[in-house]
Amino acid sequence: MIGESAVNWTRTLYRPLRRVGQHALRKPVARTTRISRQPERYPALDHARFVLIALVVIGHLLEQLADSGPFAAALYRWIYLFHMPAFVLVSGAVSKANLTRRRAFALATCVLLPYVVFQTLYPAWDAWLSGSGDWSQGYLTPYWLLWYLLSLASWRVLLPLFARLKFALPLAVIIALAAGVAPWIDYPFSLSRTLVFFPLFLLGHRIGARRLQQLGAAPTRRFTAVLILFAAAVGAWFLRDLDPEWLYASMGYAPLQIAPLAGAVTRLALLSASALCALSVLALVPRRARHAGFGRRSLTAYLVHGFLVLGLAAAGAFAWLAQTLPAWAGLVLCVTAGAAIAASLSTRWADRIFAPLICPMPWMLAVGEILARHRSWGLAPARPFLSRRAPPRDRPSADRKREASPIRPRMEQNKRLY
Repeated sequence: MIGESAVNWTRTLYRPLRRVGQHALRKPVARTTRISRQPERYPALDHARFVLIALVVIGHLLEQLADSGPFAAALYRWIYLFHMPAFVLVSGAVSKANLTRRRAFALATCVLLPYVVFQTLYPAWDAWLSGSGDWSQGYLTPYWLLWYLLSLASWRVLLPLFARLKFALPLAVIIALAAGVAPWIDYPFSLSRTLVFFPLFLLGHRIGARRLQQLGAAPTRRFTAVLILFAAAVGAWFLRDLDPEWLYASMGYAPLQIAPLAGAVTRLALLSASALCALSVLALVPRRARHAGFGRRSLTAYLVHGFLVLGLAAAGAFAWLAQTLPAWAGLVLCVTAGAAIAASLSTRWADRIFAPLICPMPWMLAVGEILARHRSWGLAPARPFLSRRAPPRDRPSADRKREASPIRPRMEQNKRLY
């Protein structure tokens, strides 16, 4: 009896303690953070995007005044030496090695679909400005600045194949140098630029976005970056008569009238200088997240600013600058105007205005949903979306319940009897 009392007392004392221990060891399920599908942002890369898009706009403005003086020619070649290679390197740093269905869908809707939209708008805009447009290129040859979208899609498809190789970077360099020998590698499909700039894309992927974020942490690296950019500027001054087609990387060695061996050596030197200058720019940009939102909307500024440049050229603004202002004044005005255009097109209001062109898929789905709702327009009725819940059925009223009740007549009969 004493043993049974001791056992009961032990159980009475142990059960509350056991519950307290289980409650303490239990994981807080309600407080667990949900895994976000949004990619991690790196402020240095966002700042670099804005600086580079400003240089893109400035370079396109200087292209109209490149022959106005030696300073404009040198600045134009210095900018084109690294601004697009740096964009390619940043794009490779934020790209994943595997191409999932979700990423393939994003690539098709956010890169290829805007390419189709702007490949239609730019020739139409050019035809409206000039009175006669050239529609022979179609959608196979990118119009002017649209080559980057087509090349970016190609790099993203090639990355899973090269990421598994041990000597992928040397192989990509060999392909880039050999691309200048083939006469059929030219502007169509942006094939020449895709092969030539692919080593920079692969280099950015190998370095990674996190390392690029920490690239300019040491003062010695920033000082070295300043020296590299200064040396590139000096080289651009002495090579101000260089054919810009070398920097565009859009054609082979035969159109440039150079032997294949000499052309390969020249292209290798330009790729090395472009990579060093691109890393130098990434080392000098700010690392803080303040004002980094401008760089996140760089695609809007990249795709839209071409309409302004073509409009100014058709209006004769650059010819007026060359005849009215001195060379240095026109140069300063182009740099200031390019930075202002890039900043204005990188704002939120510009992103909202041009969102139907930059990201047309959500707007197409919204328009399709609106058209599907209005059956009076003669459209076939569409099935409801899976995300929408079916409307609740009307509940039967009290009168219907009374009529449908099986014991209702008996209750009425009992009331009459009593």
